[in-house]
Amino acid sequence: MSILPIPEGPSEEIPSLEVREEVAERSSPTGALWVAAGLLTGVALGGLWLGLAALAALLSAPMPPPGLLLLGLLMGIGLFQEGIRITRGIPDALLPVPTLAAQVRMLSFLLILIGCGAVVERLAPDLPLVLLPLHAGIAVLGPLWWFNLLRQRLAVPWSRRRTWWGLGLGGLAAPALALLLEGMMLVGLGLGLLIARLVIEGPDFIRRWFPMGFSPGAPPVVNPERLFSDPWVWAGLLIGGAGLVPLIEEAVKPLPAFLRARAPTAEGILYGALGGAGFAIAENLLNWTLGAPWALTALGRLGASALHVFNSALMGWAWGMLRQGRPGAGLGAYLLVVLLHSLWNAGALLLGIGFLAPLPDQIRILSALPLLIGMGAVGLAVLIGLGWALPALAGGEDPVEPSAGRSSQGG
Repeated sequence: MSILPIPEGPSEEIPSLEVREEVAERSSPTGALWVAAGLLTGVALGGLWLGLAALAALLSAPMPPPGLLLLGLLMGIGLFQEGIRITRGIPDALLPVPTLAAQVRMLSFLLILIGCGAVVERLAPDLPLVLLPLHAGIAVLGPLWWFNLLRQRLAVPWSRRRTWWGLGLGGLAAPALALLLEGMMLVGLGLGLLIARLVIEGPDFIRRWFPMGFSPGAPPVVNPERLFSDPWVWAGLLIGGAGLVPLIEEAVKPLPAFLRARAPTAEGILYGALGGAGFAIAENLLNWTLGAPWALTALGRLGASALHVFNSALMGWAWGMLRQGRPGAGLGAYLLVVLLHSLWNAGALLLGIGFLAPLPDQIRILSALPLLIGMGAVGLAVLIGLGWALPALAGGEDPVEPSAGRSSQGG
């Protein structure tokens, strides 16, 4: 998706017909870019999902995650509709600051969705697709709830157009860039570990992974029990998932803040938070696995969404500090968010090891307890950051109400 310009600032006034015609003429190129981005997003992701689904049916493989199609529809329709509004000269609209009561109602709704999903999973365990609407609700509304919590704590207005712009960059451009960089880094890591193990142990471990050997014309059959009980495999997953992935994702998620923030104020924090919310929406939709425990998955997605929003919001502030010539504060913030992300991912991966590895139930439960406590501590730090630290860093400034005469580039 191209980097879209942000036209006309938000306005609560109803302009005259002549003014609207002038704005529409001036905004036509910008509106066309938004419309094209929406169409491209929907067609590209929808076509990709249909192609993967056809390939899976041909190879009798599992179907691709439906979240890819949902992401294309959500972002595509949102960008397309906003482009139509721009083309017609409809001014941007201010979003009201969320009230505490509204936040409580939305949180209650999210908890109801989790409870309904648990009941559906219990009554119809063989129909996991029934959970798809509930999962989509948690995946999309969860990150937006955390973003609105931050908006409520900052008590500053924000606009509809800025929201879609930030979500589009955070939910489309940032994940694509992260996947590209992570793919290259993880392939390099895998090759490095493979070569190191061949040098240290020789090729015997390959025969343990593929006990049936390699026959011409037949795909190799892997032994999953031996593969997932191999400490080298889990070491690679931990290095990649808790080391490389946080380093890359925390550098690309705050893309909206990198393009827009000029100072360590509420504007940069909210632009960064939007990038994190968009990234969390994409991750939530794409990471859903059919048959995974619903309640645990939903709660984990809510926690990961909070982490993404907070980390990217702090990076938005850090970018403003860098722009003001204070690299020490910016680097310190980056190292902090990478540490939080690494601890969270390490806990999730180790929990997965405990449940997949052939361990007695008592050892599995005992090993899970400290991991859950550690992830809970990360979650508590994120809550403190969203509720108190970020508003303190913003300093109570309100730089997010642009004038009506702002340029078509949003600058």
